Amino acid sequence: MWEYYGDALIAVGILTTALLIGALHFLRSSHKRRLTLPLLITGVGYTLFLIGLVFIRGWDGMGWSLVGFSLYAFGLIIYIFVATYLWFQQRRLES
Repeated sequence: MWEYYGDALIAVGILTTALLIGALHFLRSSHKRRLTLPLLITGVGYTLFLIGLVFIRGWDGMGWSLVGFSLYAFGLIIYIFVATYLWFQQRRLES
């Protein structure tokens, strides 16, 4: 039987929200070429996290979830740094 615990649902909700915010920012950005790889890494990490959480149970599932979360966090950090750098660069050129 499928059982979900509250902490897993909260984690998936937070990761989904951050991924959607990043995807919306990506769609509105004019620097899509530079932001594609970090968003792709984040999406792959999110997918691996969900696979480990939903389809694979036990210690193997925890490993998949850990690898997925690590990729997700790494991609999100890179995305934030690149987006911030591009914002500062654009702002510096305007003034």
